[in-house]
Order: sequence, then structure tokens, then C-alpha cells
Amino acid sequence: MMSRDSLDQWQEVLTFNFNDWHPAIVSFSYWLLTRIWFSPAIICLAQIMALASAVAYGMTKLQQRGAPQWLLILLTLFICFLPLNGFYVNTLFKDVPFAIAVFILSIHAMEIFESGGRWLQSNRNIFCLALSLACVWLIRHNGLLTSLLAIAGLFIFYFPYRKRLAAAALCCFGLVYAVKGPLYSAIHVQGKVYALEILLTHQIGAILHDGAQLSDSEKQVLENVQPLAIWKKEYNPFTSDNLVFNKYFNYKYLAQPGAREKYIATWFSLAKRYPGSLLTHQANVSELVWRLDNQEGSYTYAVHPLIDPNEAGLTTQSISPLLKRIIMHIYYSTFYKPFFRIILYRPALYIYLILASGLVTLFLTRSRRYLIVLAPILSIIVGVALTIPVQHVRYLYPCFLVAPLLIGNLLLHFYRYRSPRAVDTDLPTSSGK
Repeated sequence: MMSRDSLDQWQEVLTFNFNDWHPAIVSFSYWLLTRIWFSPAIICLAQIMALASAVAYGMTKLQQRGAPQWLLILLTLFICFLPLNGFYVNTLFKDVPFAIAVFILSIHAMEIFESGGRWLQSNRNIFCLALSLACVWLIRHNGLLTSLLAIAGLFIFYFPYRKRLAAAALCCFGLVYAVKGPLYSAIHVQGKVYALEILLTHQIGAILHDGAQLSDSEKQVLENVQPLAIWKKEYNPFTSDNLVFNKYFNYKYLAQPGAREKYIATWFSLAKRYPGSLLTHQANVSELVWRLDNQEGSYTYAVHPLIDPNEAGLTTQSISPLLKRIIMHIYYSTFYKPFFRIILYRPALYIYLILASGLVTLFLTRSRRYLIVLAPILSIIVGVALTIPVQHVRYLYPCFLVAPLLIGNLLLHFYRYRSPRAVDTDLPTSSGK
């Protein structure tokens, strides 16, 4: 299943002309996989294998710490039968490998915490930690913040292992440099990421929509980007697409020397004068993070169950049309019912489960070090809340994978507390006091 973004990346595979609007390493990975079989299906197979391996790894780690069989079966069945997982591993979204990388990083953080830091004594573990940090950093542009916060948190809470952590950090930085430096130069990666401009444009649109008064210099800057009438007409609090992806939006102007600085200065001036408009806008655009179901006028974009029209000749051909109809009937019959939509497709429920399980585990373990387990996923949640441009569930897909892991870890703590015989004396029972 391929959206417009997926087809843009597929075009890079066809032309070997890479752009970093979507992280180029993802498109290059697609190109490498298609050397095995020139079809988007090979990418889906790779994603299926990667997610299955990550889940097996997580369940194995819980089992090694004494998790009962019923808990492992329950968690595995939940992950297997959650509809979003089945759809996403068969969709060419960069968010899928990103979510898997965040899931693996969360498992590593959990192992560090539960071992009291001793997990870091293994050279293999140090490399695996560095690799997961580098993957989170590289696969999505916002992964940079997640990786740096995770590294900083590890140094704060596990300072006695600073030499081992320094090795992991240096290895992570080296991997990122190797990709963004020599590799990107070798494959001639081009393009500029306009993420900041998109965010500022949406917020400026909200302020103008509320009737802000502009100075002559502000008018000039905004008119250079697009006509003021378009600013007001195309503003939608739940999506930035209409404002930034229209025939009037002048990306060439923003690429000129000094234009970006003027644009940022204009945003800052407006935000300082109209903070109320900005806060109201942010509450609306971030509702996917905190609201269990979408409000009137908003939407939930969860699944892309088709291949968009394209010039590459890509179409879907089901080997079992009957099974496809059954699956799509189940999807639509659940998606358009609020109760099922909240449970199966809205991230807010899983965010609340992450917060609740995290707080209870913090209370049970009486150790602030458990924050290191929560840090990767919380950084993503906060980052999306502050910068989300549209109501796309895929931005918060890591929550659907990490929530079962954290809940399983909490249940394991309850199980071991209530059943002392289940605790293996060779395993650490204190999480890091």
C-alpha cells in the first residue's frame, strides 16, 4: 500500500536520484532491497520480518526475567492481531521502520534498567544500543531529538558506566556520520527539509485567520510566501496541507539568502503579540495526541489501503480477492464506529496507557531511573504534540508498539512481587536503586 509519500520515495528508487525531504537512507534501503526483487513487496516482507524479530526479541527478554507463559502469549496475540500492525507492515511508510527502531531502543533501555546497568558491560550490547540509537536518528528527522535525549538520560542515570556509554555514543555518532557524510555524498543526496517552515506557516495561518493586524514589513514577507487571501482562505486547524502544498506557496523565496531568517522573525513577532491564537491552534492541531476521538471538523488518517494513481505502473493484485474484501470490511466496520476507532486506531489511548503504566512502575520500583525506559517514547509524544502538521496516526505509531511492552513489563513486576517463587535468584530483582 502506497501513499503519495511512498510513491515519491519509490521514484527515487527508480531514478537513483535521492532527496532528503524524506530521509534518504530509507529510500536507499528500499533501493538495496529491490536488488533482491524489484517490487515494493520485498520492502513489505522486510518490514514483516523486522517487526516479527523485534517482537520475538522483546518477548524473549521478558521470558528471561521470569514472565509467565500466559503473559507472553497475551502480548504476542495482541501485537499480532492489532489491525494497525497488519496494515502498516504492508505499507511503505518510513514511520514503520522508525517505530520498530524505537521499540528496540525501548527494549534496550528496559534491559539497562532492570539489570541495574550491568547490561552495558557487554560489547555486543553496546553495539546494539548504538545501532538502535543511530537508526532512530536516521530514519525520521525528528529521531535526532529522541536519540540525543536517550544518550543524555543514560549518562545522567548511569554515570558509573560513563566509559561504556561514551563508547555507545561515539559508535552512534560514527554511524550517523558515515551515512550522512560519505554515503550521502556518494549517492548525491540533494534537497532541503522544510519542516520548520511548514510548522511556522500553519501557526501564522492560525494567527491571520483570527484577524491579526500586520505591519508593512510583515505583510511584505508573508506576501512573498503566498497571497494574504490564500493565508486566510486555506487555513485549517487540523492540517497544514492546504497552506503549504498549493500552487501559490513560494518555496523558492524561502530558499533565498536571508529569507528564512525574515520569516522566522515575522513568526516570532506575531506569536509574541497573539499568544492566545497560537495556543488555541496548538490545542486543535495536537488533538491526535491527547483526544480519544476526533472532534467535529477533524479526522483520523490511520490506514492507506490502496496504491495511489501513479506513472510507475504500480497496482494492487490480490491473490485472494475474497480475503481482501473480508479484511477491508472489518477495517471499515471498525474504523467508522467510535468505540472501535478509539481502541484500534487512535494513539491517545495508547499514550495514556504508556503514562499510566510508567507512573505505576515508577511507584513500584521506587527508582527515577525508570525514566530512561520512558524517555524515547515520551520524547516522540511531546515532539509530535508540538510539531504535528496533520492528523496522521503513523506519526505516533511507536506508541502502539511500546505500550504493550511497558504494560507487559509492569505486569511482570506485579507477577514477581506476588509470586516470589517465580523470581530467578540469578536475575536482578531490584531495578536500579
